[in-house]
Amino acid sequence: MFGFGKKRVEKEMADWLAHPLEFGVPPKTVRLKRTYRGEVITQGAVTIHLVEYEMPDGTQGRGFVNGSLTWSFPGEDINAIADDDLMVAYCGWAWLFPATQAGSVATEFQSLTEERAFTEKKLADGFADVQLGSRYQIGTSELFEFKGSSSGQQFVGAGNTEAEVVFAATDPKAALPAIYFLLGREAIKSMR
Repeated sequence: MFGFGKKRVEKEMADWLAHPLEFGVPPKTVRLKRTYRGEVITQGAVTIHLVEYEMPDGTQGRGFVNGSLTWSFPGEDINAIADDDLMVAYCGWAWLFPATQAGSVATEFQSLTEERAFTEKKLADGFADVQLGSRYQIGTSELFEFKGSSSGQQFVGAGNTEAEVVFAATDPKAALPAIYFLLGREAIKSMR
């Protein structure tokens, strides 16, 4: 495991969960579930460990240990997301969170044309009641999260006129921001 044995991975997640800014108490259990190896555009070769845990209050979740970017996704809704899909979301979060903190991703900006063009595209795709949510400006690209309906079914997604992800609001992935799945898909060059 490239210097990260099973016990070390589990201890790192346990320490992270017990931190006062997270749960503030040690978990009841932590178990290494699997290890992913691949290449991500911003980090190159990566080894990312997926763990599952239970807290003393019964909260269950999964998290990732990847050197300095340990993170967890707790909750019943999120537990329904397939491991590989959650890995994609983690990679999107792992790209977006530090970039937002560093100020290289703007979340408040005036869209000159892309917001209107993306809304028109979604309407042309057959969506109704399109509502844009969070927005992200990365360099000259503008990305938007959205909600809408089609044939009586609610959908959520994220993207722009060039790339997007869309899934039913009943899909377990709807429990996380859709932007994580879009950026994760773009960030992962390979993963096994």
